[in-house]
Amino acid sequence: MTNHTAPAIAALTKPTGILVAVRRSKTDQDGHGQLVGVARGQHRQTDPIGALEAWLKVRPPQATALFTRVYASGTATTERIAPRAVSRLVQDRANAAGFEGLPVTGHSLRAGHATTASLNGAPIERIAAQTRHRDLSTLLNHYIRPAKRSRPAPAATSEL
Repeated sequence: MTNHTAPAIAALTKPTGILVAVRRSKTDQDGHGQLVGVARGQHRQTDPIGALEAWLKVRPPQATALFTRVYASGTATTERIAPRAVSRLVQDRANAAGFEGLPVTGHSLRAGHATTASLNGAPIERIAAQTRHRDLSTLLNHYIRPAKRSRPAPAATSEL
């Protein structure tokens, strides 16, 4: 993967995933940068590393942004992808997966990740490190969603 990396993409490949250097973000306007771990998926359809490797074969090697604009014809450009395009892409993929009519956004993905990690027993500090939340109350109150019951609770019984 290193032969396709551009200045905006520094990545360190490890057996279990990669560490991505995020050089600048909405919450890091000064560009101090942070390392974010991305684990391999257990299946081809859920492996973000495999998806990234496939994308890097399509993305022009001279691009400085990790994700770039793709024309309707399927041609990838060197232009940075627009935030609205990301929103449309996420919604289109949600619709294709059968979630038509539900408002799914990039925020939904982040909240879903945090919620799933919490439900699977990940410590809140690890989740905060992954999602880059400095304020744990924001993570707990706005990202980790309460588990909803998928079936009704069993009826209460009384023993006399």
